[in-house]
Amino acid sequence: MRHEARGVGLAPLEVVVESVEGRTLSVSWSATPPGSHKPYEYARIFVVALDSQVRTYIDIVDGRHATSLSVSDTLGAGDYAVEVDAYGSASWGDGRLEGRGRSAPFTL
Repeated sequence: MRHEARGVGLAPLEVVVESVEGRTLSVSWSATPPGSHKPYEYARIFVVALDSQVRTYIDIVDGRHATSLSVSDTLGAGDYAVEVDAYGSASWGDGRLEGRGRSAPFTL
């Protein structure tokens, strides 16, 4: 499921939660349509509680468009989505947000 990019100039990302095993998620993301945007250098990964829309930071990923990550036990059982903020600069400290997307819902 594609989530509308918020903000001027942000490219939409397709974010897919490929599997949920316990509290471990396998996630991938890409620009939509494919090839429509320059490569992203790194991404910040968030889990969003669908009942409150609160974003919880999970990890930063350099140089890849997929990852497996563990979700903290502090997040209760419920329905969630993964949001990815993608940056075009190789330096995550001064990178520019260039893409954003949200996955389809999943249950923890």
